[in-house]
Amino acid sequence: MGHSVSGHADRVTAPDGTPVAYWTAGAGPALVLVHGTTSDHTTFDELGPHLARSRTVIAVDRRGRGGSGDSAGTYQLDREFDDVAAIIDRVAAERGHPVDVFSHSFGAFVALGSALRTPAVRALVAYSPGFGAAYPPGSLERIEYATASGDPDAVLQVMFQEIIGMTDEEIQSMRRSPVWNVRLALAGTIARECRADESFLRTYATALREVTCPVLVLSGTTNTAPKRELARRLSRLLPTSALYEMSGAGHVAHHFAAAELSRICLRFFDDPGTAFRPVTSAPFPASS
Repeated sequence: MGHSVSGHADRVTAPDGTPVAYWTAGAGPALVLVHGTTSDHTTFDELGPHLARSRTVIAVDRRGRGGSGDSAGTYQLDREFDDVAAIIDRVAAERGHPVDVFSHSFGAFVALGSALRTPAVRALVAYSPGFGAAYPPGSLERIEYATASGDPDAVLQVMFQEIIGMTDEEIQSMRRSPVWNVRLALAGTIARECRADESFLRTYATALREVTCPVLVLSGTTNTAPKRELARRLSRLLPTSALYEMSGAGHVAHHFAAAELSRICLRFFDDPGTAFRPVTSAPFPASS
């Protein structure tokens, strides 16, 4: 893969002393990629090459996985905001200008939090943000029980099927791919991030109104109703946001529709002032 984001890792040191790794590929304006739960930077191995044709892609390993360290004690989401902000600040300083950010799932919440920490975010895409506006009764408890029981496969099954609402076909396709073993290895981080995800909008609703960069909130038409509603709610909270749904896409379009997802993101990043519309009720402008 010519523009793979795997290879040599660079690192920054977060404010709490945790090393946070990132991988770089491609050439052009900088674009930081922030992955979601159950994954690391390699989740962008399909999407990254499309973006790296015209962008310098910087793919992050969030704390607790891959080349990054983790903090001891109780998990704090705010530390993840600091982690990504530290990478953004370094990249922006090296290049002398603000950078763009693409984020997926729970990583969208982390990326938005980082935009509250640093003015160096030029524009941000939040794809399929979070897990869902409502968690099925007992689902978090089932994940926590499976985690304590050392059953990562059961953790992923509950996460993908019950909370995110992925179809059996989507889950089986992921099981057959190399990313499944990565997700099994990282299943221990899911319970803590589910708890943070479930309370994110309640906790940060006021703060999100202070995000000043243009944000494109992307969802997919095959996402569950709670997932699509969460995207709408998030977009309404952000002062300069647009909401767009990709036809036929679900939660993991970066795997199954990477070329189309890249096209939409690059169109937005190429000129947020023209392609972007600060309304939440209208779709992203159609291609010419």
